[in-house]
Amino acid sequence: MSLANGSTTESGRTAAQSTRAALVAALATVSGITPYPVVPDQATAGAAWPKWVQTTYDGPMCHLTRDTYEVLVTLPAAYVATTVDQGDAFRDSVVPALRRVGRVEFAEPVTITFGDKQAMPGLRFRLTI
Repeated sequence: MSLANGSTTESGRTAAQSTRAALVAALATVSGITPYPVVPDQATAGAAWPKWVQTTYDGPMCHLTRDTYEVLVTLPAAYVATTVDQGDAFRDSVVPALRRVGRVEFAEPVTITFGDKQAMPGLRFRLTI
């Protein structure tokens, strides 16, 4: 059910589920990426997943106007030169894939920390849909 208006899509999925599925499908088109609908249990280089950040509303009926997502992509951590090369390649290939789903606002390098305190270098892409 949509938080915006209580509706679901034709397939019975909510708008958020459909958006997440579209982002995962777009990531699946990128060579070297292993897409997940949520953060994976085991972090490996090339893992990528969407993370909902914000929904903005406009108008008197609280009509859903825009969702903001981050897509996180992990990079190899063993050797800095490999990390940089892979980051450059993913930046150049992930953005066109995500543009099929929404407007990519920026990409930036990040350190991704997981629940088990494991940290990996990565990229964060911010997009609005």
